[in-house]
Amino acid sequence: MAYYTSYGAAQGVTGSCHLLEVGYLKILIDCGLFQGRDEELNIEEFEFDPSEIDYVIITHAHLDHIGRLPLLVKRGFQNKIISTRATYEIAKLMLANAAGIIQDSKNPIYDENDVEPTLRHFGTFLEYEESMHLSDDIKISFKNAGHILGSASLKVEFKEDGMTKSAIFSGDLGQHSRIITSHLQPWKEGNYIFLESTYGDRLHEDLRISVNNFKENILNVIQKGGVVLLPSFALERTQEILFLLRQMSEEGLLKDIPVFLDAPLAINVTRVFKNFPQLLNENVQEVISNRIDPFGFDELKTTLLKEESIRINEVAGPKIIVAGSGMCEGGRIKYHLVRYLQDSHNMVMFVGYQVPGTLGRTILESGFKTIKIDDAHINVKADIKVINGFSAHADQKELIDFVKDLKNIFCIYLIHGDDDRLRIFKEKINDELESKVHIVKKKERIYI
Repeated sequence: MAYYTSYGAAQGVTGSCHLLEVGYLKILIDCGLFQGRDEELNIEEFEFDPSEIDYVIITHAHLDHIGRLPLLVKRGFQNKIISTRATYEIAKLMLANAAGIIQDSKNPIYDENDVEPTLRHFGTFLEYEESMHLSDDIKISFKNAGHILGSASLKVEFKEDGMTKSAIFSGDLGQHSRIITSHLQPWKEGNYIFLESTYGDRLHEDLRISVNNFKENILNVIQKGGVVLLPSFALERTQEILFLLRQMSEEGLLKDIPVFLDAPLAINVTRVFKNFPQLLNENVQEVISNRIDPFGFDELKTTLLKEESIRINEVAGPKIIVAGSGMCEGGRIKYHLVRYLQDSHNMVMFVGYQVPGTLGRTILESGFKTIKIDDAHINVKADIKVINGFSAHADQKELIDFVKDLKNIFCIYLIHGDDDRLRIFKEKINDELESKVHIVKKKERIYI
């Protein structure tokens, strides 16, 4: 018999953690941090025994999918973590960075000393279009989820009373058109589909429109001598931004305009991207084939050291600063925000979703009012822009495309979405498909 229970990212977006019990095996799919409004959930104990988990399968290396792995190991997990090799290489960086932040928080659930013991459980790699048997009756397979470098959707096939069943876990799915990521690979059939629903209520802006808006906004600011601040996620979004800025440099649009990548984590993650060119899309591979660095250009300056970061402020005139974190919750972006938010010549351009409760969301909704950043009260005068089309998540149509041609569906289970979006998405699936749809509740145990 097989049962599924969600202990995170059911009726919510973060903290992805799903337990699949198949026969005598207990398989955990992702073990992520809760973020934004749900952050306090991280200090709660796991509602299962980590020492009883036989395998952890990781869909990708975003912290809301891997961020509680060190806690899982601290609480007794001692078996294998399965992932793509690219996911492992990125996870090493993401977990080390997260540990440094978490250990200084009000409620530290682990510290930097817990990262290395966690990484020892990795090393069992499964790549796209490959399969692996966890037992005689249980087989798992990966396909490219098109979300970020190394991201995968998972299929678990198992036998029950002589009958073969299958469950597909979408992980986070990417858009059909992406700046650097290779395309999503579809599955042909599956019985139980656990489908992410982050943007199940909407359609994204056309990527070409977003790219043009991105470039036009930057040119408008630098032409009037201002500073462009780009709070950026270290993983995937920074590399997309660098690729677009490289295009602008190649076109001569950034001549004598310094571009600072002021994010040590993003600098290191970018190095990992260069080690997996086969996982990037055709446009990026064409650049690489011409022996050009897809993420580097003459105007780009990287600042690993804190002293180098501080010296950015000594550079007069127009400039572009790409810094973490993407939601402005930590990292060097906060220092730059304090300095540059108060000047109407400048711009803060968000290129990623801002979770409610984060500083990024506060700035986005500030309406030129005074906000508080740490101990400083800042009068927001800078222009605030949002580019929506860069999302790494599939929109409503693309999510439906993922399941509409699948054969032998018994039920579609909606996870990884806010309540309102889940209900809208369920209605849309009911309108367009004949499949049964169910919104998974927190800790609901489902027989499959």
